[in-house]
Amino acid sequence: MLEALRRSGLGAILVALACLYFSAAHAQSSGSATAGSGRGATSLSQGNPKSTATQPARPPAPGDATALTYTPDPHVSQKIRASMIELASATNPASRPDWERTMADDAVLRDFDKLMAAQGYSRLNFADAIAMLLSVCWEIANDRTANAAQIRGAHDQARNVALHTPTLRGLQNAERQTLVETIAYQVSFLYSAKLSAERTGNRPQLAEVRESATKAAQQYGIDVWRMTLTERGFQRL
Repeated sequence: MLEALRRSGLGAILVALACLYFSAAHAQSSGSATAGSGRGATSLSQGNPKSTATQPARPPAPGDATALTYTPDPHVSQKIRASMIELASATNPASRPDWERTMADDAVLRDFDKLMAAQGYSRLNFADAIAMLLSVCWEIANDRTANAAQIRGAHDQARNVALHTPTLRGLQNAERQTLVETIAYQVSFLYSAKLSAERTGNRPQLAEVRESATKAAQQYGIDVWRMTLTERGFQRL
């Protein structure tokens, strides 16, 4: 991933990041479940679930599984991977072979699966994927690391909002998969861009990455610079 970043340039990656949300939002359009900043019940900033900070992260209950999960379709994954390669290499076609190698055999999805599992999340649950993206954005924008209680807070908050939003529960299987897998690539790009900027000591580029993380979170109604992540999820300062 880092080699592909170097060849494409950070600016190209940030442009790709700006487009990733719209790919996910398009997948939700048939149910009008746009997750734009502050738009009604789909805004996670409206969620205020009961704290479960003393409870270990747990797998979804049977009812949650039906409402929030999906069955992966390899054809959908292939289409998403192809679109991500196009986005990442758009401004530097010579970098395309690097991106194809980086994303071959669903490598990004496998890495995302491991990241999700380590936090007690499931990649097959779209609310969990949204929680992961928002936690990562908060960490990058604020140069902090979320602790276990904060991660559980984001987890419960995202599921609570999704379960109580009919348009989100009504997403079709392919729409759920598109949302989750788009997020997987977005998280991968953000992490890799941040690591690249830190390794080269390029502070302006790091600022760009943090700005991209902030914008990504704002699509879900979360201002990571003006909200804190707590055991109850994201709360206004």
